[in-house]
Amino acid sequence: MTVGPNINITQSLGNNAEECIAINPANPANLFASETYLLATRYSFDGGIIWSNSNLSALPASIGDVSTAFDTFGNLFLIRLDTTPLSKVDVCLSTNGGASFSLLYETDAVDADQPTIATGPSAVAGQESVWIIYTTLYSTTTNKLAVQGASVTGLGAIGSFSPPEMTVNNGDYGDVSIGPNGQVLVVYENPNNNIGPATLRMNLDADGLGPGLFGSAISATTTQVGSFVPIPAQPQRDVDAEAGLAWDRSGGPHNGRVYFLYTDRPNTSSADTDIYVRYSDNNGSTWSSRVRVNDDTVGNGKSQFLPRIALDQTTGNIAVSFYDCRNSVSNNTVELWATASTDGGQTFLPNFKVSAGSSSALVTAIANNGFDFGDYAGLAFHAGTFYPCWADNSNSTGDNPAGAGGKFDMYTARVTVMPPLLMLNPRLTNATFHATVQTVAMKTYFLESTPALINPVWSSLTSVSGDGTLKDLAASASSQAFYRIRAQ
Repeated sequence: MTVGPNINITQSLGNNAEECIAINPANPANLFASETYLLATRYSFDGGIIWSNSNLSALPASIGDVSTAFDTFGNLFLIRLDTTPLSKVDVCLSTNGGASFSLLYETDAVDADQPTIATGPSAVAGQESVWIIYTTLYSTTTNKLAVQGASVTGLGAIGSFSPPEMTVNNGDYGDVSIGPNGQVLVVYENPNNNIGPATLRMNLDADGLGPGLFGSAISATTTQVGSFVPIPAQPQRDVDAEAGLAWDRSGGPHNGRVYFLYTDRPNTSSADTDIYVRYSDNNGSTWSSRVRVNDDTVGNGKSQFLPRIALDQTTGNIAVSFYDCRNSVSNNTVELWATASTDGGQTFLPNFKVSAGSSSALVTAIANNGFDFGDYAGLAFHAGTFYPCWADNSNSTGDNPAGAGGKFDMYTARVTVMPPLLMLNPRLTNATFHATVQTVAMKTYFLESTPALINPVWSSLTSVSGDGTLKDLAASASSQAFYRIRAQ
């Protein structure tokens, strides 16, 4: 596991918080990120080093609650709330990697909250699907989770969204994920207006865009973290269980497994919030025992909150990121930490710090805005590389115009989950040496040779760019040579 340098995406005098981020599977160097507080919207074509402003001039005004996803065609979807008093949900589309957007669809529902978007396959070969969820009538006691889907057949080729289906139970702060056969699972918190305890419920549509409907609610687990829980690091905005889903469609050993992320604590008066993951191999009907993700000392009173889960569809590995107070004496300053699981959620690798500095929502520049770190952070994972996206006012990069302890900027870093660098299936065919290697995105793989292992002189014969798949390297063979593969 390697963590790249922190990158300040926005470098803004204004405040940025409540982020989302996506990786384009058709071009893993293409990233997109947005946030709610000032609606900063950026895209990158070099793996997140240089970021440019997206052109949003064709979109209606917005109050945020942003969520984003690429599909395998390269379509980029951005969903967010329209302006008050209606607060409809706008689905926006970019076919140029986030450089510009058009309005694809607007819901009829008003008084909406926390829209989320996800992409994946459908039951029709060669066709994909895009799904949105959002809470309707948010400010009333009759709020419900609404779900809608549409077919996708190519770049810019998106069908009409289905009519909204409503959950029977009240709920908010949810997520949606799509299975290998186009099935769709949603999760939400219910009740959604207290400090806890609460139930995290799910509904499954077994045929996705087919004629079937969502089934009855599944009570996946209870949690002591309700929808509005103040903790020392987030005293104004509060935190919720921040349930998340990720479905393995990789074709690997855990294909079809869906992962379920959430926050819990010992009781409703504790600030010792922890992150947990469960998994299901039967479309969410039953769930495994929970696995604690954060590896600080159990019962130390420290908060971990606003977790995010993402799954690499090229490997089946999962990543989890979260704000973490483990190094804060008063449990009120945070760092961004992360980890990964390479064994299907059975265990997690030792946690590691991604953010170079620590941040605080208690500083004067933020303490009176009522927003803190927002309701969520961002995370995307593809081709062996994941990118957390978080609010940071440490100025560890030296380019926050507000300085350390000022307003938040939107940060990211590239984290690489490196598989063992093995030369697979080395062979000599018609005087050509061949070798295969498992690659990750944003790495270059070199086939090199040397005539001797004593005082070796390595020469590069050929190279290939990684994209998360197996790659074959081939070069003319020498009469006597030793070969190796090197990644850079």
